[in-house]
Amino acid sequence: MNFDEIYVEHLKVNVFQTMDLFTLKTDYLSRLPVGSYRVTDYCELDVIVTKSQLGRLRYVDLTLPLGVYIEGQLLFLYDPYRRAIYSTHARVDYPNEQSISTVDFLCAHSHDFHDPDSYSLKSEDLYKLPSDSHWREFGLPKVKSSATFLLRLVKSLNVSSFQTVSKKNRFLSDLKKWADQTKCEYSIEHNEKWMWSNDYMMTCNFSNVSDVELLQLVTMIEASGEIDGIRFLIKTEACILSLFILGDLKRGYGVGVFQYEID
Repeated sequence: MNFDEIYVEHLKVNVFQTMDLFTLKTDYLSRLPVGSYRVTDYCELDVIVTKSQLGRLRYVDLTLPLGVYIEGQLLFLYDPYRRAIYSTHARVDYPNEQSISTVDFLCAHSHDFHDPDSYSLKSEDLYKLPSDSHWREFGLPKVKSSATFLLRLVKSLNVSSFQTVSKKNRFLSDLKKWADQTKCEYSIEHNEKWMWSNDYMMTCNFSNVSDVELLQLVTMIEASGEIDGIRFLIKTEACILSLFILGDLKRGYGVGVFQYEID
């Protein structure tokens, strides 16, 4: 099987049962048949392991989807955005355990941002972010429809709003038209202290926006080529997280980048 040609949305997770990581380690693995298992994160990891080795895997990047195959058939898939494992094997009943938030999980398993001296500095200046901000990145899977994937990502991470800084142009006009049509709360203001500046910041709240309307938005942003300049905002108890999407998801080069002000 050529893993470079696999798209996450083609894995038919709707036919699977669901469990968590705790159940996988404590109960599920003991029920699997003896054999050789192929483990891949659809990126760099691609190994053949035994059943006993499967339970001892270490250093797996849990910000990427993780697929386990036996005899060419997908046995289970780990979804990092919902922290869930979808399995074709027998249902496993387990108590509802309290889980950490998606954002906390992604922060815990992300790495230092690889390019802090260019993109982060530009974003700090553009959005008036603190110069001592923390920057972390996590890998994104290769997808066929990046707009559909971005919608799912925005929903899974509970993104509450977005900001963009742009000149008064067609893209800004299209965003304003979308906001007016969806009747969501938004504001547009000069991004500089001088009133004659041509740079404007638009902030839009997602609280009353439907999934269909959000899909319209991310499709518009993707088509404009402005995706890496959009700041998605996520409210947590500890701080406000900024999420930036970089790279080309369709070619498998997508990266998500978090910015926050505290550890």
